[in-house]
Amino acid sequence: MKALLAGFAVFLAAPVAAAAPKPAARALPVTVIETGEGWTFGKAGAPLLAEYASYGCPHCGQFAGAIFPRVDGLVKAGKLRFAWRPFLVFPHDRAAAVLTRCVAPARRLAFIEALMARQDEIKAALKAADENETSRAALYEAELAGPISYAGAVAKASGLLPLAQKHGLSPTQAGACLSSGAHHQWVTNADQTARLNGVTGTPTFTWKGTRIPTGTPDDLLALLPQ
Repeated sequence: MKALLAGFAVFLAAPVAAAAPKPAARALPVTVIETGEGWTFGKAGAPLLAEYASYGCPHCGQFAGAIFPRVDGLVKAGKLRFAWRPFLVFPHDRAAAVLTRCVAPARRLAFIEALMARQDEIKAALKAADENETSRAALYEAELAGPISYAGAVAKASGLLPLAQKHGLSPTQAGACLSSGAHHQWVTNADQTARLNGVTGTPTFTWKGTRIPTGTPDDLLALLPQ
């Protein structure tokens, strides 16, 4: 009996193995499709939220900060498609859109998110460049030379190049990208298509193919899948 009790005591004292944690939900590889208007991220067949946006638009930046974490999660879970359609308004919009096109598809949405999150830094850098006589003159000369030259100068002055490098574009690749007439033509065409579609300001959203009132970020989030 003593031996039996001793064995039972040892059994009670033995550590109980913890239950194995449930595996985390696995993010799906995100499909990226380029159209004449922009880029669509997400699984085919998922409901589509499309945004016409300027990289420098403050209102777009507010929406991005509020909705992008949810949008990113839904896209990776295969529950949502998100389309980003560039609309040129601010000085760095063209350079940002061209660089976005050159960033690898797998990093493209993250690059857009980073650009929107750094709006204030980018604008501050451009303001500082404009207040410096030498850099202001360089920007002016580049603007006179045409949109390709100006985009390259703006990218350099605004700090876009280091950000692009963090997302996989080497300085050489970024320079070649910004010098490409084909990339610039695509951006011009995307902007013109948006305007032909009746877009006059940013952000402009469509949900499942239908334009919706801009409202507030909370209004938009309420439409999205859970």
